[in-house]
Amino acid sequence: MIFFGIPLRSKAVSNDWEKVSLFFNRTLWSVYNQTDPDFKIFVACHDIPELNHEFDERVEFIKVDSPVPHTREEMMLDKGHKVHTIGMKIREYGGGFTMMVDADDIQSCRIAEYVNKHSDADGFVSRNGYYYHIGDNYIKKGHKFPNGSSTIVKYSVDDLPDKYYDTMVASENSNPHIIRKKHGDIPKICAEMGRPLKPLPFIASIYVRETGDNHSLMNKNESKFRVLEQKIMPKIYINDKLRKEFSIDWM
Repeated sequence: MIFFGIPLRSKAVSNDWEKVSLFFNRTLWSVYNQTDPDFKIFVACHDIPELNHEFDERVEFIKVDSPVPHTREEMMLDKGHKVHTIGMKIREYGGGFTMMVDADDIQSCRIAEYVNKHSDADGFVSRNGYYYHIGDNYIKKGHKFPNGSSTIVKYSVDDLPDKYYDTMVASENSNPHIIRKKHGDIPKICAEMGRPLKPLPFIASIYVRETGDNHSLMNKNESKFRVLEQKIMPKIYINDKLRKEFSIDWM
């Protein structure tokens, strides 16, 4: 079993809720179309978007009652709160492989099958990914990928929170649970704990850029690196294989 967790920003702080819902639907559809049906998807949100497809009980929306954020700091706190909520839900299921997914990223249909076939591993990490800029008909490969959709960790019950912290904070390394630490540091933290994550042997994610609501674009230094890299990487035009693997029915 693998769990996918998707923290979704609130309607109140979205630049364009209709667009946020559109990209979320694409993300959810790509995650849902796994070749191995042994998975569960938890979406933590203030508002449930209108859905473009029908889903079975493997998709569960968890409404949160945390304060609606307004500043950048509050938005990161809100995202951490939703990750925390998903972690508590996964704990109720006894833990297991968990992949946190940004609500505008597109996922390969091969993830669940590969992870479920390698159940002895401590987890997996993808160092590379594809990048898609809104309006293009191609993608580009990128490196230094650990972002919101690149790490899969096998969590035990004790690895996951059973309640909210007395003082909820953003995802920081001072938090006691791995799932609540800085996402980009999780592979290093797991390795230091003697639980190294293995590299995925395939590219698992398409990182969607310029949606207008990317949290990572708030980091200007990271954005500059990615902009430079994307200028020099060759174009990979969307073909039938990519369409099938990433459930691309919108291009």
